[in-house]
Amino acid sequence: MPANLATFDQALKEDYLPPIREQLNNGNVLLAQLERGTEDVVGREAVLSIHVSRNSGVGSRAERGTLPTAGSQGYEDPRVRVKYHTARIDVSVPAMRASRNDEGAFARLLDREVSGAVKDLKRDVNRQLYGTSNGVIATIEGTGSTTTNIVFAAGTPQSAIRQLEVGMVIDIGNDATFTNVGTARTITANSGTALTITPALSGAPVDADSIVRSGAGGGGADQKEFSGLQTLVDSTGTVHGVAASTVWSSYENSNGGTRRPFNDSLIEKAQHETNIRSGESANFLVTSNGAYRSFAAQLKSQKRFSNTNDLRGGFKALSVDSGDGIESLSLVWDRDCPDSTAFGLHLADYKIHEMSDWEWMDEDGAVLSRVSGVMAYEATLFKFAELCTSRRNASWKLQDLLEV
Repeated sequence: MPANLATFDQALKEDYLPPIREQLNNGNVLLAQLERGTEDVVGREAVLSIHVSRNSGVGSRAERGTLPTAGSQGYEDPRVRVKYHTARIDVSVPAMRASRNDEGAFARLLDREVSGAVKDLKRDVNRQLYGTSNGVIATIEGTGSTTTNIVFAAGTPQSAIRQLEVGMVIDIGNDATFTNVGTARTITANSGTALTITPALSGAPVDADSIVRSGAGGGGADQKEFSGLQTLVDSTGTVHGVAASTVWSSYENSNGGTRRPFNDSLIEKAQHETNIRSGESANFLVTSNGAYRSFAAQLKSQKRFSNTNDLRGGFKALSVDSGDGIESLSLVWDRDCPDSTAFGLHLADYKIHEMSDWEWMDEDGAVLSRVSGVMAYEATLFKFAELCTSRRNASWKLQDLLEV
């Protein structure tokens, strides 16, 4: 049967969508470990139950002493709006015509567009999971920056710099608008210390201006990206509408910017502190590639050989055991985890709440729709979901770790 719009629609729905879902849901090590569910999504929001305080009605008394005033556990029930994640593909009419009588050529055309979009979407979703929730990828150093040359702020991690790839379309501005200096600028070069962009900005950026993917910047009520680990696993800040407190915050250990060895002692202390706070301990540890090598090098130098754990999605992890009865961890590295940082997560307290899995937009019955004003058709892949935590104090963060 010759390739046409009908076969394109059918292929996208029946031949491509199941593998796309599999690739996107299991293609990144962190995402693959997280539970997904729709049962707690009402309308456009995930409804959570969060423990934020303890029962004060306890205490010891003398004989016939007055009993403590009854108390109760404190809970919040925030409603967290899911975020809208999308990818679009575009196929020109001439390209479709050229392959309409050759099913193999048509399949190659379709596969090239779909596989490219899926690869790019996987990268962007992974970036968001480790991000700051407001879309910020990197900040700018005003000194030396011009309208076409953007200098990264001192200390910008390599994990962020490599996320800004040539061809990526970005917005630049302050944290209030994210677009006041420039909108929809294309990266033409990344030197590792600065970006070259076109067209020129409306004015030179200043210190602390931010770089975001075009259209994705915004925090608070304007947040568009997934809530990332840099927000969720932290000792301060408001998450899901609940301010940090003794119960509703994560253990955090930094060293004032001075890097130190990533060793068992740091992990043990973090596990102990977290267990004291929550009664639970992390069971999944993700870090940057350099910090992972630093930790693994210690095992080799001490003639220690660690077991490996099999994870969801076909991933493998080093097994890290403190040896004191605290739960062991599965240690992995990820390209998007911030440099010199490690996140210890109690995975049961993290979940992808979703209103839909990855779907093609086809409410009118067709996956393909005409692109206005040009000879082309487009298709849109989407997922409505948010990363949520129900217990911040069961996870921890280590910073300022040595890398090799």
